[in-house]
Amino acid sequence: MEAFDSTFLTFLFVPNAPYAVERAKERVDDLIGRIHGSGNRIVIPDPALAELLSAVGHSRKDILNLLTRNPKFWLAPFDTRAALELALMAEAVQRKAGKKKGDSGGTWAKVKFDWQIVAIAKVCNVSTLYSEDNDIRKLATGQGITVRSVADLPLPPKHHKGPTLFET
Repeated sequence: MEAFDSTFLTFLFVPNAPYAVERAKERVDDLIGRIHGSGNRIVIPDPALAELLSAVGHSRKDILNLLTRNPKFWLAPFDTRAALELALMAEAVQRKAGKKKGDSGGTWAKVKFDWQIVAIAKVCNVSTLYSEDNDIRKLATGQGITVRSVADLPLPPKHHKGPTLFET
């Protein structure tokens, strides 16, 4: 299983989202194609979905409609299993770092969101979490989840724009 955070969801649903990496949207689209082609589903933790939905305004209904009707996506809730996982994870992180937020530099609200995303990914047996967030990277890596950013994705081949062999 593979999961997306809000950044990757943004590239999926906001066509002109700015990003410094060359051909970022194409990289994400290619990744989605490869995941779907392999028969896997993309896990979308509900807290990441909430971040996206709070930023897209009028497109919420269309996005939710697409995600809930497409069997290639799994909207994963923060449920009892994830709550227990988060509690265990937070206890270990806090014990190791000696402070409430662990090694995170974000606000307490952001830390709790990040922990929820990672806890959901862990209970969904996600092997790779796609994220641009360094705090999520540190936390997920500590939980045995590989984290990849847009820059880690290979460049897909460019589409041929000239005439094909059978065109005159």
